[in-house]
Amino acid sequence: MKPDETMIVAFTGHMIDKVGRIPPRFVPRFPREKERSVTVAISRTLDRLNARVGYCSAACGADIIFLEQMLKRGGEVNVVLPYGEEQFIRDCVKSPDSAGPNAQFQENRGKEWLPRFQGIRKRVASLIILGKQRPQDNAIASDGCNRVFLGLGLLRASSEAKKLRLIALWDGWSGDAPGGTRSLVKLADSLGVRTAFLPQLRPRRVSQILRAAAPPPGINAQPERPTVSNEPIQELRAVLFADVMRFSKLDEARLPGFVTGYLQPLGNLIQVARHGGYGPLDFNTWGDGLYCVFDTMLKAGKFALEMQKLTESGKWSLGRKRRPIRLRIALHAGPVYRIPDPIFPRDTFFGTNISFAARIEPATEPGQVYCSQTFAAFAACEGVRDFVCDPIGKKRLPKGAGTHPLYALRQESALC
Repeated sequence: MKPDETMIVAFTGHMIDKVGRIPPRFVPRFPREKERSVTVAISRTLDRLNARVGYCSAACGADIIFLEQMLKRGGEVNVVLPYGEEQFIRDCVKSPDSAGPNAQFQENRGKEWLPRFQGIRKRVASLIILGKQRPQDNAIASDGCNRVFLGLGLLRASSEAKKLRLIALWDGWSGDAPGGTRSLVKLADSLGVRTAFLPQLRPRRVSQILRAAAPPPGINAQPERPTVSNEPIQELRAVLFADVMRFSKLDEARLPGFVTGYLQPLGNLIQVARHGGYGPLDFNTWGDGLYCVFDTMLKAGKFALEMQKLTESGKWSLGRKRRPIRLRIALHAGPVYRIPDPIFPRDTFFGTNISFAARIEPATEPGQVYCSQTFAAFAACEGVRDFVCDPIGKKRLPKGAGTHPLYALRQESALC
């Protein structure tokens, strides 16, 4: 690395231990006694990488230390939370008093985690919250959080022709579930992102590794959950919504032409996509609306661009004057619930991320494919090369959904 080269960094690391994780019964992983050495290690690594832009979450322990050190050096920090801020604070920053003394996060005197989180919160360049509620098993939400901030780092690095590095405070062993430090290190490696490992938490003996690997509920850093739950599972999925421009102006006599000019070609496209391996897991239409769910960003983007091609070709048309059909196509992604549909013999999907995808569609320009920042980040973490997500700035979404950055999809072959 050149001395004057600035680096964009993503960060992952372990949360501080809870009070109950102490010897002789449990081997500490990140006890409060190591906070100073970890802080020094992160600071020196940021100096060595000349880091100016950072992406991560904001849990107590490694995340907050990283964010503080980035801000201390005048850097820009971008934070992603897996679910609503209040619940995140209870789970990952300051446990409620009702959780009992052993379930509280360790703190050093004068360095309480909640005010540190609040201080960072006021200074972030961006904050993305992936969902309002935490499911009882939040592994998928945490995995989505990791993928979004790593993907945002990849997008930023690409747009500025710079490199992305991952900094990992990892004990080198524990954490096989999605959403942990280990899983993000593996994902970064698969994408060719180099990782700077901080060794401060690595156990020195095998006995420490074995004893530290699986503390009981309430002692490790994760929120305690019931062992049995009727809550449906969550999956990371891409969602597409599309509608036809000026459909509401069609009179009754022209509706049969809508069926032959739009719905039948759409049905053919869905069948072609399914046979081609990029079809939706679930889809539905009502009037001029189309809703689809995909298991990857690549499939969703490819399908959306195929729809766009058909509209541009003029093959889809309405009425005797053969007026071309123009669509607005929107994409979003995030954790959604999957359940057996109680009415139809298939699985169906629902959740706040389904609704958010529907809010993007009215803000999309006719003939275009727009996607959320989250979709673009997930696509970057998939290593998608078939299409590009170009930022177009922030757009106000309808029905009180707020103002959000959006991207326009285009074929990769269109690159100059």
